[in-house]
Amino acid sequence: MSAPLRRNILVTGATGKQGRALIQSLTTHHPTHPFTLYALTRKPTSRASLELAALPNVRLVTGDFSNPAAIFAQVPEPWGMFLMTMPLQGAALEERQGKALVKAGLEAGVKHVVFTATDRGKDVENDPTPIAHFASKFRIEKDLIAGVATANQQEKANEEVTYTILRPVAFYENLSPDFLGRAFVGMWTLSKPQSKIKFISTADVGRVGALAFLHSKEQGYKNAGISLAGEEIDIEEAGRIFKEVTGKEMVATYGVVARGLKWMLKEQVGTMFDWIRDVGFGVEVQTVRERFPFVMGFRQWLLEESAWKTEEKR
Repeated sequence: MSAPLRRNILVTGATGKQGRALIQSLTTHHPTHPFTLYALTRKPTSRASLELAALPNVRLVTGDFSNPAAIFAQVPEPWGMFLMTMPLQGAALEERQGKALVKAGLEAGVKHVVFTATDRGKDVENDPTPIAHFASKFRIEKDLIAGVATANQQEKANEEVTYTILRPVAFYENLSPDFLGRAFVGMWTLSKPQSKIKFISTADVGRVGALAFLHSKEQGYKNAGISLAGEEIDIEEAGRIFKEVTGKEMVATYGVVARGLKWMLKEQVGTMFDWIRDVGFGVEVQTVRERFPFVMGFRQWLLEESAWKTEEKR
């Protein structure tokens, strides 16, 4: 019997937690997967890049989002693309670059796109929300859906072009052991101490992304949006679990600092915390757990994935 045809997938964010988790999930848990993974990196000589390159069926691609054509020129006959965008330089640039990558991928012949967007409440399909980096991803979603429809109208080959949109809630990784993590806790406290926030691990998003490629033409993945959450928790319970696991307090910035940051970073985080308080993410944690039993709760994330896990093993 001949070996299965290998399919080439471009993985953006490959050296970050989501992309790395997707690659590791395929290479570790699904070692017979039919993919060659092209990991996009800006620094191919970095430690993270070299670790990826050492994995089976992984190749490095050098580039950045400013030149999508140059990226795809390094991926022969691309079948898939894992796309995650970041609003580090503003939501407007994120949107332009995300749409450009979608366009370049479809023009290069990509047959399945997995895009990481965000959950946006109960009306996730229609509501962009007032949060700039939620709305930018909403518009990339719509551009992707329209682009796939156009590609299928023009497609002469046998294989249909499809997509899967992943919609995670807030990331546990926001609770980092640095100023940004303390600021997140501080703004969470201001939002309303008794209110709950839904969280997910970036690693779990990558794991679901791997499943989306493995089952790209199956119901539930094909042309589907999948919202993801692993825990719904208020700040008091989070603080209790954090102390039980780490032996430390979950530290917040001073209230005046948190208020100042929320005002100064209104577009990035201020509006988001207000929206979480007043509207909130729409996905039900239990529904996600029934479908993906591996998603981590807060305690498990602290023990297995967080910056404090090494301390716990000493």
